[in-house]
Amino acid sequence: MTTRKISILNFKGGVGKTSLAINLSHALARQGARILLVDCDMQGNSSSLLENVGEPTLTHVLRGQADFSKAIKQARPNLFVVPADTNLNKAANYIISEGRPAYYLLRKAIEKLTEYDFVFFDHSPNYNAVTESALLASGEMLIPCELSPFAVEGLLKMFEKLEDTLVEHSLDMTGIVPFKLNRSISMHMAYLADLRQSFPDRVLPAVRTDTAVSKAQSFHMSVLEYDEQEKQHSKSTEDFQKLALILTGKAVIA
Repeated sequence: MTTRKISILNFKGGVGKTSLAINLSHALARQGARILLVDCDMQGNSSSLLENVGEPTLTHVLRGQADFSKAIKQARPNLFVVPADTNLNKAANYIISEGRPAYYLLRKAIEKLTEYDFVFFDHSPNYNAVTESALLASGEMLIPCELSPFAVEGLLKMFEKLEDTLVEHSLDMTGIVPFKLNRSISMHMAYLADLRQSFPDRVLPAVRTDTAVSKAQSFHMSVLEYDEQEKQHSKSTEDFQKLALILTGKAVIA
């Protein structure tokens, strides 16, 4: 299987990028896929899967201070993480000052990897040089999307931004994942219908609203692990497992 390199992004904060990155990655790993998760956000939320982040981090890699392979750390069976740190903004400044070769450093490092089925990039909501570097290393984009009045407008603006900045590089659309869906709220269903009408055949099954997701992250766990700890099976676990099956071609979009 050729390694799929997927950016998980949305230029709006709080829409579920990290929740999707962590839980989809772990669901895929549990299903037997070998996963690398690259944390591209200086808040380092995806790095929370690691007990000890340590160095080197993505910052060191992007500044040419460490080899990419040295920054890869195992978080779970089949799941590996390249952590971020609070100095990632310095890496962005370095990339800008060094120019084109620095923008493509991450891409060249990722191209050498053959042992992973999926490489996911968990992006910051802020577009910067690190964002662009990770996008240039990606072949696809997976977009979590809140169900709100301006969701479609926000996505259209994001696509326009990407088209303007990634002049020499195009990304395939893996899909749009509606996040925090509550089917009992009529407006959620209306916004979901609007999303499907605006982006036909691009909208994947939704992740339903579930307090287990935030509780899991507070314990530095995936929701799959939290369910096991609490001896439960949450709605969101079902949703992430279904998305994982769709990405590996073992299930179809219903």
